[in-house]
Amino acid sequence: MAWTNVKWPCGHCGSIQLYGKASSRRARVAYEAGKKCMACWLVEQWEKKNDIRAQKENRYQLAADIAAGKGRRINVDDCVPVTTKHDPLADFSLDELLWLAPTFR
Repeated sequence: MAWTNVKWPCGHCGSIQLYGKASSRRARVAYEAGKKCMACWLVEQWEKKNDIRAQKENRYQLAADIAAGKGRRINVDDCVPVTTKHDPLADFSLDELLWLAPTFR
């Protein structure tokens, strides 16, 4: 058993626990370095399923704690503000949208 440092494409750094031969360890490091960290992946899954955990400010820390139980130590920010998706067209009435429509042709 060994730990090695990894930097994921999402920007998070951390370490993963490795088992087995050196060749399989290198393959695992390459695999991990080519995808999002488990914390980002978990938060993304929560957002897709409208899970209540996706609305918490400490959602990345919660996901990192879950990942730690699976052999991945991920350094994340303690709190990340929750952003709501805002539809830019919601600021306009239907009449305004119909009036603007011919200008976009």
